[in-house]
Amino acid sequence: MPTFDGQAIRDAVPMADLLDAIDAAFRDVAAGRDRSPMRIRLEMGHGDLLLMPGLRAGGRGAAVKLVTVMPGNADRGLPTVQAVVVWFDAGSGEPLAILDGTTVTAMRTGAASGVATRLLARIDASVLALFGCGAQAAWQVRAVMAARPIRELRVYARNEGRRVAFAERMGEELGSEVRVAPAGSPAEALRGAEIVCCATTSSEPLFEAGQVEPGAHVNGIGAFRLGMVEIPPALFGRAGLVAVDAREASLAEAGDLVAALRSGDLGEDGYLELGSVDPRWAETRDPQAITIFKSVGLAIQDLAAAELIADRLLDPQARDRREGA
Repeated sequence: MPTFDGQAIRDAVPMADLLDAIDAAFRDVAAGRDRSPMRIRLEMGHGDLLLMPGLRAGGRGAAVKLVTVMPGNADRGLPTVQAVVVWFDAGSGEPLAILDGTTVTAMRTGAASGVATRLLARIDASVLALFGCGAQAAWQVRAVMAARPIRELRVYARNEGRRVAFAERMGEELGSEVRVAPAGSPAEALRGAEIVCCATTSSEPLFEAGQVEPGAHVNGIGAFRLGMVEIPPALFGRAGLVAVDAREASLAEAGDLVAALRSGDLGEDGYLELGSVDPRWAETRDPQAITIFKSVGLAIQDLAAAELIADRLLDPQARDRREGA
């Protein structure tokens, strides 16, 4: 059985293509075609071991991801999230490929924010504020840039050395067309920001609700269990639209959304699934409205990414077409 590393996956799948695949996965969730169970979580040392089987009605395959989430790894110079994904043929049940799950997770999580940005952010949004500079951070930037014409990136993380180093790396990657700078405070990062991405393991809000500009779109992907809060509950109260990847999963795992529900800042019917948003909604959105996408990650997102990756890497004709292009 072939095993594909992160570089092979990154080379095979442009972010723009992955956005389309993840968008389709969100539509499957909203339409009831997602047959994936809730992920199984086991405490493991100072982190978690997760089992995530992904399957959708009528799909050509299934994916199973084994993933560890170790928040303390940042201090060790290791990725917080590490994983493997196995891709199975739906007809025969044969395992066809093993994928570097760390890369799959990072790319599809970034792509989820990219899809939400494409659906909810102002069409002309060009200033991005990023909170966090771990392994997921760069993929948040890449995915948002696939959705909107970003011209300025502000990076904030509590560790000054890390945020400066990350800003330097992203500046080299993005080139002169994008101004990249570390921000000295959350307020500095948010001032004038039209898109905000939160990708941390924080258990406390990263900023004050009033610091977010009218018209901004906020992606929150870091708080993945109850008790973790990145987005202040009061910001949910300011939002004109709040979207999640799936209602059941969010109620079980989205710490900041549940905190907003408990505080009364968000009503029980005050949010919807992203896959139910009209694809043209952003074209007529209120330019002053704040929108929020709160994600905890779903197995069907891994499934959609794995299917696209397998199509590209296991199909010799597709590979030959890419190499000849």
